[in-house]
Amino acid sequence: MTMPSSSDGKGPSVLVFDLDDTLYLERDFAFSGFAAVEAHLQATHGDKVSPGTCQSLYQQGVRGEIFNRALDQFGLPADAEAIAALVEVYRLHPPQIAPCPDTMRFLAADSRPRAIITDGPAAMQRSKIAALGFGDLFGLIIPTGELPQGMGKPHPRAFENVMAWSGEPGPEHVYIADNPAKDFIAPRALGWRTVQIEREGGVHSPIPKSPDHAAEQYIGSLDELAGILRQFG
Repeated sequence: MTMPSSSDGKGPSVLVFDLDDTLYLERDFAFSGFAAVEAHLQATHGDKVSPGTCQSLYQQGVRGEIFNRALDQFGLPADAEAIAALVEVYRLHPPQIAPCPDTMRFLAADSRPRAIITDGPAAMQRSKIAALGFGDLFGLIIPTGELPQGMGKPHPRAFENVMAWSGEPGPEHVYIADNPAKDFIAPRALGWRTVQIEREGGVHSPIPKSPDHAAEQYIGSLDELAGILRQFG
C-alpha cells in the first residue's frame, strides 16, 4: 500500500496503537467482566451472590485471586474448575466499554493510516475492538493471540507484519502504548518511534525497567500526540 509522506511536517506516516489503557481504560473491561461473572453466578446461586463484590476487591488492590476471594465471600466452592469457568465467562462476555474521549478526538482529527497491536486472548481482544467500534477505524488489527504461540509482545513478529502491510521503513512508524515492561522493546529495535501514554487509572506500572524498555516520549492524553508527532517529523 502507498502511505502518505511525512514531509508535510506532521511526523511519521503510520500510527500504531496498543489497545488496553491506550485507547480505552482496561479497568472498564474488568468491571464489565466482573458484572458478567456475578450475573452468571446469580443465575445459579441467587441471593448468595452480592453484586459489586469483585469490583470492590479490585478497588481494594486485590489482583490475581479476585474470583477466589469472591467465591469465598459468597460461600461457594473456589476449586480450579470453578475458577476456570468464571475466567471463561470474564473473557468471553460482551464488554460494556467505550473509547476514552481523547481517543475519538484524535482519530477524528488525524487521517494517517493506523493499526492496532494488542496482546491477550484473541477472542477477548476482538470482542473489545467490536464493542469499541474500532473495526472500520483501523486499517490493520493484530491481536497477537492470533499469531503462533510465543509471538506476543515483546516478540517482533506483529511489528514486522505491520511493516509488511505499510511498506514503509521503521522510522515511518510510531507505536503508542502504555506498558514499558513489554511494549517498546521490539519497535525500538526495528527503528520505530515510540510514545508512552500514562492514563490515570492505568493497570501497569509506567516506570521502565531499563533504558531499552523506555519510550522516546511521554504523554498523559492523546490530545498531546499531534504535537509529539510533529517533533518526530
